[in-house]
Amino acid sequence: MITGDAAGIGRAAAERGMDAPTAVLIGVTGGLGQALARLLAAEGFRMVLAARREHDAAALTGRNDGSAIYLRADVTDPASLENLAAAAFDHLGRIDAVVNLAGISPRKAIEDYTSADLDALLAVNVKGPICLTQAFLPGLRKQTGGGVIVHIGGAMDGRVALPFMSAYAATRGALASYVQGANRELAGTDVVLSFFGPAPSNTESESAYFDMWRKMGVALCEPDAVARDILATIRQRRRAHIMGGSLLRMLTLVNAVSPSAADAIGLRRFGKLIQQHSPH
Repeated sequence: MITGDAAGIGRAAAERGMDAPTAVLIGVTGGLGQALARLLAAEGFRMVLAARREHDAAALTGRNDGSAIYLRADVTDPASLENLAAAAFDHLGRIDAVVNLAGISPRKAIEDYTSADLDALLAVNVKGPICLTQAFLPGLRKQTGGGVIVHIGGAMDGRVALPFMSAYAATRGALASYVQGANRELAGTDVVLSFFGPAPSNTESESAYFDMWRKMGVALCEPDAVARDILATIRQRRRAHIMGGSLLRMLTLVNAVSPSAADAIGLRRFGKLIQQHSPH
């Protein structure tokens, strides 16, 4: 089901102009989503914001200027995503960027992941992004200039699998592979998919692991800094962007060539710290 503020339809176009950049943000109510909504509003974007729970667009953007409307949508419901895409194209006219911020990251031992955990991980982290892409792709193909769909993945490139995150890592690896394959299929078009690996961020959802990241020597990023990198990814239509500083980027590159070498220079130590900070 999708609901929204019908009175807001058309206001943003009138106040900001039909030539303003446009974006759809999905899963927008967390700390990173709110930071991105505020940044894009400040940069002059017209937006459709969406998540499962009812919310207020002005509260998310920090502006009561009609630059955004809020619609309820569920990334695990393909029909909801189809309806969202139709409503977003109807409201915005064209869509320059779709940003998928929805995701879950349970951290458990191998034997502790339940069937329900696995169903939820696959529904939100794998099936959701694929169905979202399918919902928005036809409209992006039709419009002049195409557009970019940015999927927010896990830290690093989605293929660095750490202990107590194995099932979660599997879903992020699946998303990274999907984005790579889709871009090869879309070669020659003006539509690009992006896998965005954010740095560990100073958000409520990550608060339980602040001490772990500190012991790893990984500085937490403020949500505003992550949002700026997402905006750069949108503008440059990057197919992949990995945050996290030189240490995480180095481990990502080494792991792609030799996982055992990555273990030796840091990932094994990271794994022990994750084990200490994970539920047993």
